[in-house]
Amino acid sequence: MRYLNWIVLIGAIFLSGCSIFGKKTGNEPMELVKFDETVKVKKVWSRGVGAGQGDGFTRLTPSINGDVIYTVDHKGLVNALDRTNGKKLWDKKLRASISAGISSDEGMLLVATANGEVIALSQEGGSELWRKQLNGEILAAPATNGEVVGVQTMNGRIYALNAKDGEELWFYENPPPVLTLRGTPAPIVTSNAIYAGFSNGRLMAFNPDNGSILWEQRLALPQGRSELDRMVDIRANPILRDGTLYVASYQGKVSAVARGTGSSIWAQDASTSENLALAGNNLFLSTAGGKLASYDATTGELRWENEQLLRRVLNSPQTIDGYVAVSDYKGFVHFVDQSTGEFVARRKVDKKGVYAQMQTDGDVLYVLGNRGKLTAFSVSAD
Repeated sequence: MRYLNWIVLIGAIFLSGCSIFGKKTGNEPMELVKFDETVKVKKVWSRGVGAGQGDGFTRLTPSINGDVIYTVDHKGLVNALDRTNGKKLWDKKLRASISAGISSDEGMLLVATANGEVIALSQEGGSELWRKQLNGEILAAPATNGEVVGVQTMNGRIYALNAKDGEELWFYENPPPVLTLRGTPAPIVTSNAIYAGFSNGRLMAFNPDNGSILWEQRLALPQGRSELDRMVDIRANPILRDGTLYVASYQGKVSAVARGTGSSIWAQDASTSENLALAGNNLFLSTAGGKLASYDATTGELRWENEQLLRRVLNSPQTIDGYVAVSDYKGFVHFVDQSTGEFVARRKVDKKGVYAQMQTDGDVLYVLGNRGKLTAFSVSAD
C-alpha cells in the first residue's frame, strides 16, 4: 500500500507551475489579490504551546471543551489553556512521538503515538488513564462517547476500545486500495453508532457494542485507468447534525446522508481531502484545487465559489460569526463573507503554514501554526 502525502501534492503543484528554466506556466499557486478590508480582525492572545507539527505532516489539532482549549505537539507536550486569555492551566510531557490528536470528551483526552499506541489522559491535570497498542498507524484523533473509544488506522481498520481501561472490544477491517491519501477521517462515536469513512469511498455505521454493521453507503466510485485517477478516499471528518451526516471524498462527492439508514439526501460532485464546516444552513469546503465553496446544507445547491486561491493548498475552513476562515500553505488566514464568498480580511499567521484545522468557540477563532504558536482572533464589523 502506498500513501500520497501532502509533500507530494505540494511538490506536484510547484513542478507543474514552473518549467526547468523557471518560467511561469499558469499552473503555479495563484497570487493573492489585494482588497479593502471590511472587518476588524483582532488578536485576542497568542501563546507558544510546544514544538508544533514537526516534519511528518501531522495535523495535531487543538480541542475545545468548555472554557479550556487543549493542545499537543509532535514531541508529546500536552497543554491545557484557558481559552479566554491563553493562561496555562497545566501541562504534561508524554514520553512518545505523537501522530494524532488531541480530542476531548467525557472527561478524557485522547492522542495517538507514531507507533500506533492510543493514550488516554484525564482532562483534569492530565494524569494518564491507560495506553493501548494497536496494529496500524494512527493519523486521526480517537473519539469517545464515554463508554467506547473509536480509533481508525491507516491499514483500513476501525477499532472499538473500552473507554475505562483501553481493552479492545472489536475491530473491523476494510482493506484499502493500492494507493491512498496519507491520513484518515476521525470516527464519530455516539451511544447508538460509530460512523467511519474509508479510503475506498465507503461510509459505514457500526454498532458500538459489538461491531455489527448497521449500514454502509458508497459515496464515490473509482474511475479512470491509473491508481491515481481511481483514488476516492474519504479523508474529511464526517459532520453529524441532528439526523444528517455530511461527508466528502477526494475525486468524488460532497454528500448528505440519513443518519439512521445511510440513504442519500443529496450529493454533488466535489474533490477534497479537508474537513468541512457547517454553520446554520451553510456547508463550506475547500476543494483539492483550491476553491472555497458554499452549499445549501438542506438541498446541496451550490451557493458560491471563490476561485481566487487556486493551487494554494487550502486547509479546512472554519466559521466564526458570519465569516468563513481558511488557511493556505504560506500560513495566510483568509476571511470571507459567508453569504457571498468575498474577501473581508487576511492575516499572516505562520510562514511555515497551518496544517491543523482551526477551531472556534463561536466568538473566537483559534489558529495553531506549524511552529507551535496558538493565536486567538476575534472578528467584528468595521
